[in-house]
Amino acid sequence: MALVDLDGLTPRDRDIFRMMAEFGGRTFNEVLERTYWHGKKVPLQQARDRITKIKSKYRLIRLVSTGLMKPRNAIAFTDFGKRYILDETDIEVGNFFLSPVTVNHSIAEMITWYWIRKSGRLDVSRTIVKNWSLEHKHTPDLLYFHNEDQTKPIYVEIELNAKSTKRYLEIFNKCDLDKVHAIFYVFSNEKKMRQLGRKLPINDKIHITNIDDLIINVSTKNKIGALKQIDFIKKYEGK
Repeated sequence: MALVDLDGLTPRDRDIFRMMAEFGGRTFNEVLERTYWHGKKVPLQQARDRITKIKSKYRLIRLVSTGLMKPRNAIAFTDFGKRYILDETDIEVGNFFLSPVTVNHSIAEMITWYWIRKSGRLDVSRTIVKNWSLEHKHTPDLLYFHNEDQTKPIYVEIELNAKSTKRYLEIFNKCDLDKVHAIFYVFSNEKKMRQLGRKLPINDKIHITNIDDLIINVSTKNKIGALKQIDFIKKYEGK
């Protein structure tokens, strides 16, 4: 199928393409900065340079304007890239669609997915509403399982904005019906975690973390390190 020589693609390049396929055929340099180039001296610039080279040399990806100040562009597959990833992963990527309203959520979701995988949870996946909702009451952002026979799901919620208490209680009720083992709430940073984490109704299945802490815990301790809700309350009470 190759119209150009793809031998120069690195394992990292191919893994980025797999992530893009998992998330509807797109990603952002701001995601790559905090994942595949994490720990580099100038990660954002290095990510941009590599994406520019892949775009010009291999014709697998293209840049699409988001209409936002930041990020200015999304990285998407070309038609050739879609055929390539279908051959590589059996994932069929549809037409590109991007809502500016959900860009920041998508970025946080991809970063979280990457670092949960880095912790050893290779089964973590993005949930698709039309598939998951057929047999379940609630569709989380991400999902992995506590046990090998996949009977104890762990729901991962990317929480950038607070919901009403009524809405949270509705979600918790649906999670109980789904027999969820735990619910992980991931906030964008510690400040947001303190602000929004306090608004969560008490539930013994809740674990709380933020993207900054997730990256530190996985990169240094190889564990997610989310706090149980009761420990979160004790740690931040009065702060």
